[in-house]
Amino acid sequence: MTRARWTLVAAGLLSLAGVVCGQSPSLTPSVLLSPAMQAQIDSTYGPAEAAVLQQMIRERVGMALSGARCGGTAQVEITLLDARPTHPTDRQLMDNPALDRLRTRFLGGAAFSVRLVDAAGRELKSLRYDWYAPDIRHVSRAAGPWGDARLASEGLGSQLARECRALAQAPPAAN
Repeated sequence: MTRARWTLVAAGLLSLAGVVCGQSPSLTPSVLLSPAMQAQIDSTYGPAEAAVLQQMIRERVGMALSGARCGGTAQVEITLLDARPTHPTDRQLMDNPALDRLRTRFLGGAAFSVRLVDAAGRELKSLRYDWYAPDIRHVSRAAGPWGDARLASEGLGSQLARECRALAQAPPAAN
């Protein structure tokens, strides 16, 4: 069995173990693009990058939330407000042949708005989170275009896990 299959099997068993032990099942966040971000993707980064960003954010935030009890949260709604690549996307490389896939580096990162919603559709918490590389020495070392956006997604996941723990510890609101 390949390493990827073992990883999937292990993740499935851990998820099942959490349900059996009374933990809430992990939340799979929904990821939307703001109109400004969609316009940026269409005009600059290329339409294929939307799915890449959404999947990356879902995976990174989902991993961070996998062990967190989210205090009645039924849905995590993430809106990607802005994302900037660390290296050029395929579209940017086609549009500007002077760019180099690996040697050209940008100060990347991302900004998000998030809503935690209960089963009745009530908003439990909303927040904004952003992270951008402060200077060229601190950009992601990943070869792909979205290395800094991945770091921002991981930071968002950590922040949401903290918020979930706080919601789980808070006394229930009176109706």
